[in-house]
Amino acid sequence: MQNTVKKQLSVVVASHRSAAMRRLASALSSRMPDFVEIVVVADYNTDKLSCEFPKFTWMVLNNKSISAKRNMGCDAASADIVAFIDDDCVPSPDWMELGLAFLNANPNAAGCEGRTVIDKTDAIAPMSEYKRLEQPGYRTNNIFYRKQAINSVGGFDERFTIQREDVDLAYGILEKGHTIAYCPEAIVFHSTRPNEYFDLIKNCINRRFDPLLYKKHKVLYRKHVGCPIPPSIGIILTSHCVSLLVFMFAKPMTEWFFLLEFMVAFSLAWRRNQGRHQYGISLFIDGILFLMAPFFLLGALIHGSVRFKKWLIF
Repeated sequence: MQNTVKKQLSVVVASHRSAAMRRLASALSSRMPDFVEIVVVADYNTDKLSCEFPKFTWMVLNNKSISAKRNMGCDAASADIVAFIDDDCVPSPDWMELGLAFLNANPNAAGCEGRTVIDKTDAIAPMSEYKRLEQPGYRTNNIFYRKQAINSVGGFDERFTIQREDVDLAYGILEKGHTIAYCPEAIVFHSTRPNEYFDLIKNCINRRFDPLLYKKHKVLYRKHVGCPIPPSIGIILTSHCVSLLVFMFAKPMTEWFFLLEFMVAFSLAWRRNQGRHQYGISLFIDGILFLMAPFFLLGALIHGSVRFKKWLIF
């Protein structure tokens, strides 16, 4: 007999990691109320996963864009409230019920963000890099929205293919005069990704979408983001500028300032790697990457400024 219970909550997952998705699917299916539907949009073959978890709606989109996948999932969602979670996360057992109950109890809120906790059981990845995820930031690894609010801003802007699409959606909803509340009881555990040595550079390159975010939401960008250059990379950039001036006007002291630059870079690398069980090669690589990061970041910001026709460097 077909289940005719009206769906009150649609959980949308935009996935590009099949192994991580299996872990998340197991957690979601272990406690899946009748009033909840799970919609997964992946960019890989889902035949095996769909056999393992037949209650889910599985969709395939041959597009790496995270925004395109989330829009496809939202279109397929039948409930009035849509929850988002990433495939490298695992929700607490009552995550779905708590987020739904919060919005039902707060009808004036267009959405609510849950609390993200970093899973430290396998501390191989740099903990300081992930610690920022525990601060509220409208991230779609743990957030609930009324579908009407999503539709009111036209869904996710698909120009944000990799990053900032979630913040852009939130800013658009806030600019409509709506509120996005915070529900700390709705907890999601975010796993770390070990051995991804080039995350620092990847994050710098992804900043190429900041000029578009700034173009669309100048006031909120300055309020919540401020400067597109993170403090640690700003320190390295400053040291590069000082070393260049020394090289131009006080060459006998150049070697000392270059040595100082290396000391600063490796100090930041040591700080970034605190909490790892293993240092070794990762500490050395991060030190070199910190020296390179300002060039990648400035290049990304200039590229984005040209592409989206909005100047943003500082």
